Amino acid sequence: MTAASLALHSRRFTSLLATSTSVLSRIMSTHLERTNGNSREPEVENCTVSSITDISPTVKLLQLAPERPVTFKPGQWVDFFIPRTNMVGGYSLCSDPQSPYLELAVKYSTHPPAHWVHKTCKMGEKVQVRVGGDVFLEPDSSIKVVLLIAGGIGINPLLSMIRAGVDTETKYHLLYSAATVEELIFFDDLEKLTASHDNVTVEYFITKGTVKLDNLVKANRERISPEAVNKLVSDYKSRFDESDMRCFLCGPPPMIDFLSKEIKMKCEYEKWW
Repeated sequence: MTAASLALHSRRFTSLLATSTSVLSRIMSTHLERTNGNSREPEVENCTVSSITDISPTVKLLQLAPERPVTFKPGQWVDFFIPRTNMVGGYSLCSDPQSPYLELAVKYSTHPPAHWVHKTCKMGEKVQVRVGGDVFLEPDSSIKVVLLIAGGIGINPLLSMIRAGVDTETKYHLLYSAATVEELIFFDDLEKLTASHDNVTVEYFITKGTVKLDNLVKANRERISPEAVNKLVSDYKSRFDESDMRCFLCGPPPMIDFLSKEIKMKCEYEKWW
């Protein structure tokens, strides 16, 4: 093996080791540790679980009724405090900020807060939340186009943005990827929004399995690629100034790492899960 080949293999190994170490560190750290540097509201709010709904084979939708109105910006998340454990969860809000309820879509895992939601939580349970997060979108007439890219459960904060802005003149274009049709949570909600609002467009991407829904005519049997995103970016840039556009990305860390480097405009995201 030549010196150049050895150097190349060494760089690849170092890069792989750094990525593996970063992922392991993220898995082993807690939500509060990962978000230590993020902005938070000072108050912890008391809430009651008003409903729990299965919205996919692996995701439950939790609706919370706060004791007093809770203000948040679309795109923000909450620290989630549950009974009988000191472990704090972190979940993006998917509800409209104007709604009297807070909604969290929680994917199953063995992490104590998620496990509690799926295996123990009942209507009437008392929980607490605290709003945090620095990546958000306030409906603003100066923004003409919002490009949204979601992978799996990453749809949550982006759906909140759409719900908050459907009655404005801002164009919302969502690219939404999931492993299977069954994991396209909020599919019905998104279809209703696109049918009733001309400023909302959604494209679906299925990475595994087959498409079984007859009305899912916009499904792409592939992952969201940089080429697909940049084609949209180029199209919108031909009609709007880039200062009038925003792009938000939310999904698994590897997806964020890859796409954020390839998209030809500034992409806003947080990696705290």
